[in-house]
Amino acid sequence: MPMNLSSPRPFSATSPVHPSYLPALHRSSRIERRIATATIAAVGIGYGLAKYKALQAEQWQQQQHHVQEQQSFRNADATAAMVPVATISKKNEAVENAYGDRTSLAELEAAVVAYEARRKD
Repeated sequence: MPMNLSSPRPFSATSPVHPSYLPALHRSSRIERRIATATIAAVGIGYGLAKYKALQAEQWQQQQHHVQEQQSFRNADATAAMVPVATISKKNEAVENAYGDRTSLAELEAAVVAYEARRKD
């Protein structure tokens, strides 16, 4: 059977490949692409600013907490400075007497007992 190689219409590159309304859509996609690019950029910038603001707020809170801790330590130091020196030296002597110099086994055992009693309090 011989093949029929002739077509009813000749094929050429000048024949329209798409309907007439597609070039209008192609042109509009350029505008949509610009709008999409601008939208994505705006969303990205907004996200970055929100993260930056949250980070700054967190750092500010940490600084405030640090300042409050420093103030409480200063207040504790000021309170400790008001305690008479004699009271501090008496406490230090009591601790030294309780723990001893640990040169003998009896002194070491007494120090352990004093430490455990003090730890339970």
